[in-house]
Amino acid sequence: MPYNMYPEQQAIRDDVKEFCEREILPVSAEWDQMPEPRKYPFEIYRKMGDVGFIGYATPKEYGGQGRSNLDYITVIEELSYHDAAFGLLCAIGELATFSITHFGSEEQKQKYLPKCMSGEYVASFVLTEPDAGSDAAHCTTEAVETDSEYVLNGEKIFIMHGDAAHIAVVFCRIKDKPKMSAFIVETDQPGWQATTLKQKLGMRAATTARIILKDVKVPKENLLGDVGRGFRYAMTTLDGARIGVGAQAVGLSQRALDESVAYAKKRIAFGQPVAKLQAIQWMIADMSVKLEAARMMTYKAAHMQDKGEKFSFEAAQCKLFCSEVANFCVDKAMQIHAGYGYIGEFSPIEKLYRDQRVLEIYEGTSEIQRLIIAANVIGR
Repeated sequence: MPYNMYPEQQAIRDDVKEFCEREILPVSAEWDQMPEPRKYPFEIYRKMGDVGFIGYATPKEYGGQGRSNLDYITVIEELSYHDAAFGLLCAIGELATFSITHFGSEEQKQKYLPKCMSGEYVASFVLTEPDAGSDAAHCTTEAVETDSEYVLNGEKIFIMHGDAAHIAVVFCRIKDKPKMSAFIVETDQPGWQATTLKQKLGMRAATTARIILKDVKVPKENLLGDVGRGFRYAMTTLDGARIGVGAQAVGLSQRALDESVAYAKKRIAFGQPVAKLQAIQWMIADMSVKLEAARMMTYKAAHMQDKGEKFSFEAAQCKLFCSEVANFCVDKAMQIHAGYGYIGEFSPIEKLYRDQRVLEIYEGTSEIQRLIIAANVIGR
């Protein structure tokens, strides 16, 4: 039984588990193995909206549940236990709307957030470019200001849900302005071209896109917050998203551990269950210890966010450690299962192995997290 910081967390887990058993597990393999070109699971996403999982921490007046960030990451953790791709699907809903919730005007919040929280709209966070990934501040996508609107041109890559999004928070530079700004873009505008990327290693149900913007017109009232504050908005959003990645990693790692324990008890070798072999016991012990440390780091960071404290440092620690713990746990799970883990026909370990790998990449690579952590520990 995973540790809960307070009793209500178990009720959240139970609700998510019931949803997953009813809506996700019966179709999990189908979405993972879907032939190209892949489709976005609109129906399941809208069901997540119906039960309130999308925008779990978004205020109720904008269609969310108004729950704590600790509650929200519990949802993500439990979804990711059952299928990490659908945990990501839900997490992107919160990521893409965070900037609107925290930096948008009241009019923007009322116009866009309720439809996003219900799952009617899919929202996307559009930051990364072909030559501006970890170095996001040096984006080249440009907005030209006219009397009545902004006209956007550029290219974005590795955009989660970009192929399915109804609205997008797009980060770019306004011509002749030195710093990045942000815009809310309705994707049915002429010039918005989104292409689903193919042959993803894992997290396949959560689609990823390349986006070309060719003279995309955005009304001035869709400027998000203040001119030149886009980079700050993006980094603040990513701080919270990194805790969400920690929760994805914890859920996925717990699944790897549980599958390993169950398999080790039933697999017979040398006349006994392999769970009695010291080599297997030590792998399971190491998985358990690292997993519980990852869970505590995730909960600590979320708790600090809930208290309104600065948490960038703790979020970076959480994201770095938890994603690498997930790598460790699925690797040991694969070793314990051996051939039965390597072949997806026999166990979920093969899928866990593929799904885990991106946790060390998106929302800031492990190398970027180490830079952030070092800057805080050593001083800039």
